[in-house]
Amino acid sequence: MADKYDSNGDYYGGDFKRKSGDDQNPASQKAGEYIRELLAEKLLLDHTKLPNAARLIDQEVARVQNIGKVPVRELKYVDIYREKPMKVAVKVLVPVREHPKFNFVGKLLGPKGNSMKRLQEDTMCKMAVLGRGSMKDRQKEEELRQSLDPKYAHLCDDLHVEISALGPPAEAHARIAFALAEVRKYLIPDNNDNIRQEQMREMEIITSADPRPPIPMRTATRVPVSTPRVMPAKTKIMSILDRARIAMEESYGYEEPYEP
Repeated sequence: MADKYDSNGDYYGGDFKRKSGDDQNPASQKAGEYIRELLAEKLLLDHTKLPNAARLIDQEVARVQNIGKVPVRELKYVDIYREKPMKVAVKVLVPVREHPKFNFVGKLLGPKGNSMKRLQEDTMCKMAVLGRGSMKDRQKEEELRQSLDPKYAHLCDDLHVEISALGPPAEAHARIAFALAEVRKYLIPDNNDNIRQEQMREMEIITSADPRPPIPMRTATRVPVSTPRVMPAKTKIMSILDRARIAMEESYGYEEPYEP
């Protein structure tokens, strides 16, 4: 089934791909130079003797990549009074060490990358599969890893899913909570679960040679469906929180509703 999935591409899919025009930005150039220095220092380290130093370098590289420039100071406070938009980003570890033979990348991406696209649309978060093993061409992956190019610094990390959301503080964290619960379903190593079965059916539809258009499904009512209006911000935040809570209960098997 692994060969039926698209790879993560030469870099990675979704909206995380860095634009070539960013290289003309002085701040981006300084950030790139700073990341190259960090990666060069990391290669000189003896990770067995200096594990903490290597860990701190990884954290600094990730921090610079998230903000796109050399950091000046720590963000100590969240401004919920003015609802100032903020970016929340997390890295979800893929359990390849526990299950080395399972094709997690294929399950996360789905046929033609459709599973990852739907996850992003449903959770309103940006996602990308990064790290070692995220590229189909392993030889090219190794070459890019040794190039010290800041765009491919993630290839030195373990295989993971990077999730980020941009919005008012409560909404951004709610999106991340929902995304974590949804992504966990894809990290269960089951070859015959509902997700894989749905992906197989989708692959059969894509690869089908039948030129006839699909037969539209009949609905039980003839009343036209009206397009829902855009919900106000507060309603949308609660909606995302409710969806996140339901997803967590389903994913983690909670028998009773969560109570603080």
